[in-house]
Amino acid sequence: MAAFASGLAARVPLHHVFSPSILPTPVPVTPPPLLLLFIHGLDSSSTTWSPFLNIDEDQPYHRSFPSYAVDLRGHGQSPLSTSSEFSPEAIVDDLTSFLSNIAVKPPFDPVPAVIPKVVVVGHSMGGRVAMLLAAKLAGALEGSLPFELSKVIIEDMDVKVRNKPPFEVTWDPPGGDFDRSFVSCDDCVAALITSGYDEKRVKDWVVDGRIRETADSKWWSDVNPQTRALCYERILGSECGADAMEAIRAEEWQENVTLVVAGGTGPRGTVCDKESLEKMRRRLRGCDYFTVENAGHSIHKTHKDAFSNIVDGVCRQAEE
Repeated sequence: MAAFASGLAARVPLHHVFSPSILPTPVPVTPPPLLLLFIHGLDSSSTTWSPFLNIDEDQPYHRSFPSYAVDLRGHGQSPLSTSSEFSPEAIVDDLTSFLSNIAVKPPFDPVPAVIPKVVVVGHSMGGRVAMLLAAKLAGALEGSLPFELSKVIIEDMDVKVRNKPPFEVTWDPPGGDFDRSFVSCDDCVAALITSGYDEKRVKDWVVDGRIRETADSKWWSDVNPQTRALCYERILGSECGADAMEAIRAEEWQENVTLVVAGGTGPRGTVCDKESLEKMRRRLRGCDYFTVENAGHSIHKTHKDAFSNIVDGVCRQAEE
């Protein structure tokens, strides 16, 4: 049972960052038993996962398997397509197509004898997207896809309807599409500030790489105010998270869900709504639940080791 039917929007090719297994490639090459898919949050991109995926100390267990960090449509380097086609259904279709393609891509056997399992890790809004993906795929017929969705990790996200953004964004041209390519860094920064973003936040994005120079000496913004507005309207501000939760429950798939939440409130605490979290734990009875104290919203950045241990544990469960 799915929370929604597949949409009619054209699928968007998703830009991604690939992090190979730290183990030697077996010969002959076969699909690995696990693939990991990492999904970013709002106003972010695949680059948020780079420090986490580059952990080499003590070789965390999840690094034994190939990992893919994607840019959702309208984020990072992935195209938006059109505003009219932006929907939870379209985003899930993009991800399903992406996973289907990588499961059979070279050097893997195009008709693998073993269907790889997939562990999906979603941060913030990406956690809600991961739930949407689970809602669609939890009831998929065995063998209908070249992969099996095995586990979902939701990092610091609830199912609350967020229909009041903390600030409004606009963009130029009004009613048109926001161009994320700029002649200079200053032009890019100015456009985002004019769109409604805080100046300090925008300048921090220059430092962390969400605003960066490209090979053709232009400047690119991973952040798109147009996409932000669409995400609030159709994902964060809708009931799709709660609908996905109920679909997961209906399929009795909740034991495959792991919730990871920052402890406390404020800058070093969670952004999640307490009542919404409690509802998720009741409705998804049997899910795993972890609290990481003083971690802040981006646990995978501030407490990499603790988050890595949780991902390792989920991967071990998926292999069983």
